[in-house]
Amino acid sequence: MTVPLPVTLAQRSLWTDLDDPDGSVLNHVVETLDLRGPLDPARFEVALTRALADVAALHVRYASVDGQPAQLPTGELPRPPGRLDWRTHPDPEAQARAHERAATRRPLGLRTGDLYRHALHRLADDHWRWVFVTHHIALDGYGVTQLLTQLAAHHRALGGLHAPPAPFGPLAAPALEDRAYDGSAQQRADGARLRAAYADLPFEAAPLLHLGLQIGHRAQRTVPAALVRALRTVTAAWGAAWPDALNAACAAQWHARTGEQAVLIAAPVMLRLGSAAAHVPCMRMNLVPLRIEVHPGDDLATLTRRAQAARTHAQGAAPYRLERLWADLDRRRLFGPEVNVIPFAAPLDLGPGLEVTRDTPASGPVEDLAFTFSGWRDDLTVTADGHPALHTPQSLEALLDDLLRRLHTGLRAPALREVSA
Repeated sequence: MTVPLPVTLAQRSLWTDLDDPDGSVLNHVVETLDLRGPLDPARFEVALTRALADVAALHVRYASVDGQPAQLPTGELPRPPGRLDWRTHPDPEAQARAHERAATRRPLGLRTGDLYRHALHRLADDHWRWVFVTHHIALDGYGVTQLLTQLAAHHRALGGLHAPPAPFGPLAAPALEDRAYDGSAQQRADGARLRAAYADLPFEAAPLLHLGLQIGHRAQRTVPAALVRALRTVTAAWGAAWPDALNAACAAQWHARTGEQAVLIAAPVMLRLGSAAAHVPCMRMNLVPLRIEVHPGDDLATLTRRAQAARTHAQGAAPYRLERLWADLDRRRLFGPEVNVIPFAAPLDLGPGLEVTRDTPASGPVEDLAFTFSGWRDDLTVTADGHPALHTPQSLEALLDDLLRRLHTGLRAPALREVSA
């Protein structure tokens, strides 16, 4: 008999996708790995099978049991990837991207346990691309990273480079932690802490009420290495972390565009430190508001310290679900821009001779504007996703240009107002 497992609070927030008659694809997550070098596809598929088998969240189906959302393990073995060879096609890249888009736009089966699909494309003799599509109810971004890290470790182990990786923890553990938190005195205190950020602000209805959540237009930039080094060294001299400066620059840009002085950054939190979820791929992430006050003449150092204080304050209440906060505040607009900083995006190591490039073509819907900064050492990429009713691809390109100018000037000049001069 299959024993039902509880779901996390984050999974509850996506529960309506189970009953979408058209099959929702808004919450699909797409990850790709470009593999260049002498890849042995048979070895890669064995490593892939073992990694997928390790992630219990991909082998369940969702159902209500005694009136409560539950995960029911299916006991199914991992499915092999589709194999597609585009080497003889005039434009292999275009064909691979078209297949990826089609795979992304086909609904998954949350009630049947069809939680992922994947394919291994061959674009050239020494160039392969693995495309993986899943649903956010199964894995958040950190959970996907755990899957990829396990894949790389299995691949190295098959090459005799080290022992196989350790198994993950039990799937139910993060949900049981959430169950203990839900309704607790700590949850009530966390809610009060987060609601206080809105106490003196006028009510404004959330854009999603009339625009809906949508997959956004996208623009992307590679941040110059010299600017990345300056970001690290200057913010360290300020006594702050460099992600705080990115939040500060985004707040300054939002203020310049909207005139809002109390900018509410939506900051993703993994909810993994000190938690059972640190060792369990699952859906656990949340968004918390960072309230950053922006006034004329504020320099980037000042805003960075405010961002640091806001992050410290809000992260103390990070488990409090954004959906509950939204209901508490009568469905008001909770955030300005979302700013996701991934500071330790280390390259995957599949072993000698293979160069691996990771990309996330889709990570879910956007309400207005979302920035993602992903970096490792002196490499930093910034991606902007904008709601299609509010932003165009061209306007997103302009926003990224402006943001990089603000960073460049703010790290070297006394006042952010000089950026717009």
